[in-house]
Amino acid sequence: VSGTDLPVADLKSSDPFVTCFLNGKEVHRTKHISKDLNPVWTLKTHSLFLVTLPVKELFGGDGLVCEVSDFDKLGDNEKLGAISVSPKLLFESKGERLSFPLRPADGQPKDYKQGSLAIRVRHATANDKTFMAQFLASQKKSLQQQHLEKATKTKGGKSSLESVINKTQKHEKLPNGTRIKLYRTRPSADPQRAETTQWLTKKQIEAEVLKESTDWLDTGSGDAARLFVEVLSCDGLPNLDTGGFLGNKTDAFVACVYEDTWAKTDVIDDCLSPRWLPWSRRAFIFHTAHSSSQLFLGVFDFDTGLDDHDLIGRVSIDVSNFRPDMVYTLTYNIYPTSRMTDRVSMGQVTVRIRMEVDDERKLLTSCIEPPKTMYVNVKKKKDFKVLQYSAVGKYDMDAYSMKVITSYIDELTTYQNLLMYLQDAVIALLFWRPQFDLPVGDKVYKLPIHSVNAFLMGIFLVERPQLIPSFFFASISWLLLAIMFYRRHNPNPWRRCKSFLELFQALIVGSSGKVVPIESFQNAKEAAEYENMLRQRIEDAEKMALQAAEEAEEEARLQAQEMEEIGETDNDLSTKKGGGISIDPFRPILEPIQGYLALATRLVRYVRNILLWEECYIAFWVTIGCFVLSVVCLFVPWFFLIRWTSRILVWTLLGPWMRLVDIHYYSKIENMTPEELQKAKEEAKIARRLVTEAAVLEARIERENAKKLKVLKQYLFGKFIMKVPVLKDDRWRDIPLPQSKAEPYNPKTLGLAELAMKEAGYHRIRVPGQQLEGDMIPTIESKTFTEAPVGQATKEHAEADSSANAYVKIGGMVAGAGVITWFGVPFVASMAQSALGG
Repeated sequence: VSGTDLPVADLKSSDPFVTCFLNGKEVHRTKHISKDLNPVWTLKTHSLFLVTLPVKELFGGDGLVCEVSDFDKLGDNEKLGAISVSPKLLFESKGERLSFPLRPADGQPKDYKQGSLAIRVRHATANDKTFMAQFLASQKKSLQQQHLEKATKTKGGKSSLESVINKTQKHEKLPNGTRIKLYRTRPSADPQRAETTQWLTKKQIEAEVLKESTDWLDTGSGDAARLFVEVLSCDGLPNLDTGGFLGNKTDAFVACVYEDTWAKTDVIDDCLSPRWLPWSRRAFIFHTAHSSSQLFLGVFDFDTGLDDHDLIGRVSIDVSNFRPDMVYTLTYNIYPTSRMTDRVSMGQVTVRIRMEVDDERKLLTSCIEPPKTMYVNVKKKKDFKVLQYSAVGKYDMDAYSMKVITSYIDELTTYQNLLMYLQDAVIALLFWRPQFDLPVGDKVYKLPIHSVNAFLMGIFLVERPQLIPSFFFASISWLLLAIMFYRRHNPNPWRRCKSFLELFQALIVGSSGKVVPIESFQNAKEAAEYENMLRQRIEDAEKMALQAAEEAEEEARLQAQEMEEIGETDNDLSTKKGGGISIDPFRPILEPIQGYLALATRLVRYVRNILLWEECYIAFWVTIGCFVLSVVCLFVPWFFLIRWTSRILVWTLLGPWMRLVDIHYYSKIENMTPEELQKAKEEAKIARRLVTEAAVLEARIERENAKKLKVLKQYLFGKFIMKVPVLKDDRWRDIPLPQSKAEPYNPKTLGLAELAMKEAGYHRIRVPGQQLEGDMIPTIESKTFTEAPVGQATKEHAEADSSANAYVKIGGMVAGAGVITWFGVPFVASMAQSALGG
């Protein structure tokens, strides 16, 4: 695995490598690592090896000897030390990290001791044997990488010359004399109908696009849900190629990035409004591990040769508000970035998405723990740029730039607009304005429900201030529920979130059973008016703020003028120092500020997303958690705890016995001799060193694991690594355009033969995700095609609790907890108070 504090064999360092001997025979030798006294051997430097031998032979020898040596090109290699591992320890080890101090090698003094060597040993699994056989057969490219390249290979993408030569449209005369315009289907015709689908009219192409996809790429590692994504079309794309008048136009393709995997469509050559047909590479099944994960789409212009693919625009699709068994046909504006202040739409993209969830409770609980860090590896730098632009946009927000700093400041400044909403809420609360519609029969009564709650909480707190902690947490839950209610009544259906009751039902019975169809242009007029009203209010508020700033500036100018008339009294007689000249006076100051602004901005975004239910699953758990804490705090005897804590502190720290503490302890410290002080300092250093060594070892192990995992992922998937965001980290939220729609999923009935073929993976390619599990040789999560079901015949679904059983379980737990809390806490508190004489 690694060496620590190895001896210096050259002038200042060593070039260590390890030779392994089993029962006296050399079985493996690593590569040397140049100039490193704390080396970490990885797959690239031959850290792994496999030995096959009978148990009798293992226990019949001396075990494993690992000899560390310094590599020298000209002279003999110098031995630095060795370790020995007994046969019993080899046989019993299960892959845990074993660290041994180096003992003197042959020819070294017996008292020579320096450094240590760490190894891992375990019985080889079937996966280990397969991996090692593949690695030894092909060390440059893994079979996994070869399979990935073959499975994800796309069609299309021509040179400029081919684009000019090849004809993409023509006119044809029908028997009745009518001339029609035909378009070549790109990237190719339907293999099953090659002659009839090579040239189609615009209307025929639009009809074909809406048909069900025939080929799917199934990829990813999660098991909480499955996302069926079909890229249908783009519109209004700019021409990024030269020679448009000759027919050389944008060669568009779409990249999809989701958690630990990615995929891309075929390339549609020379088209500013490309359409992906059902038989082309356009359909993907992504497996979900975390409920907050976003789907990133990037639209690119394909370029041959060494040039990078040009980013046209990207979009981040929030799937957390999608409901199972619904088909979403969504159209989005695409932008080069979603994190900078100014952005201009570069066209539109239309996708069709459906989510399958076997157990909504599992999806809901997947966000309780922090999400795993997701990385995607690719082989080519061009593909890495595609990943980067799709996931985070065109601009590198971590690189020093005045434009980035200005964007951060502008974003933080815009949050002052929240004061406008806060002012509205306070006014509505204080003046008992209606906040809730209660339908009763044919009438709707408007009730000031929040004002009632505030009034009741206020009069309770005045009489019982011990309820402050409980009401504090209850107020957070109340605030989140009020914001959720506000969002649920937004006229734009695409800005609404899942309700608290819907998520609570999913938690109880494992399924919300909610179907919310949305028609194209539903409430489009009302939504536009509402957006214009909010925009106008913000503009008015900004004008008022600007006017107030100008008035304040004018007042300051007048005061300065008055002070100038009065004059200054300078009593300082010292020589004034002039300012020095700085070669780069801005970057050393502004670059750290940019880092602080980035941290503050991300924190504000996370808090905003939870408060506004953009992260609806996390907001739900925060609401539940605060409610539970409010109930628990309701029964905590706060006055009793404060009283007895104060008594203990006063009687302990202010009593006359503190004189004894002074005599027997503190005065001895004050009167210590220099030798005693030095001894105390040394003991403190030793204690601190023990704590530090534990932290250093933990950090070293983390670095070792990260370095080894990085090299392994580079071998399996490619050398370029992109970290994919899971939680929402964008400034702007991409909202579907009004023409988008959602409708219930009605799968067509399939015969047993068709169903069996689909369940077996017919017309479907499976590519595992890139999430690895385990130590030494981590494994890739494997899934069969039946994990992405298209029918119910051979698919085993998780059985959710029936409503009655679930309600009984939850009700019983809540009732039991309530009884124990109601009777148990006061009883324990009273007993403690009686025992302590309080």
